Amino acid sequence: MGIRFESNSLLNWTNEMGKFLRLLVDEQHVFDEPSSIVFDKAYDEFFKKSRQFFLTVTDEALLSYAKEDLEVEQIRPLALVLMHDGLKSKDVQEQQILLLKSKLLLNYVMKETSSFAFEDYGYLATIDGKLV
Repeated sequence: MGIRFESNSLLNWTNEMGKFLRLLVDEQHVFDEPSSIVFDKAYDEFFKKSRQFFLTVTDEALLSYAKEDLEVEQIRPLALVLMHDGLKSKDVQEQQILLLKSKLLLNYVMKETSSFAFEDYGYLATIDGKLV
């Protein structure tokens, strides 16, 4: 385990996590907006892809997108957005797809960075509990 000391990498990670947390906190206070609008906005603004892209992309293409188009610091926030979107989804099929993709990315980022947070295992347990 270790921290990368590239220029701005820690600052970029902090900014991405701040955006993600603001998104979730803001959603709790905006009850007149459906949560799907909040997640659509998150996908478009932070990851430059639509929600539909993440619902239809294959696992191989998703990993390729994560490797080529995202900074390593952005992959975990994407996995968390996918997880929260899946947990709030009313459609069972959408929920399963989003949770499987979240699990894939969480496992990938832990393997890629050789680091983990204990809360990631809690997230994985939550995902496994919902996947039936």
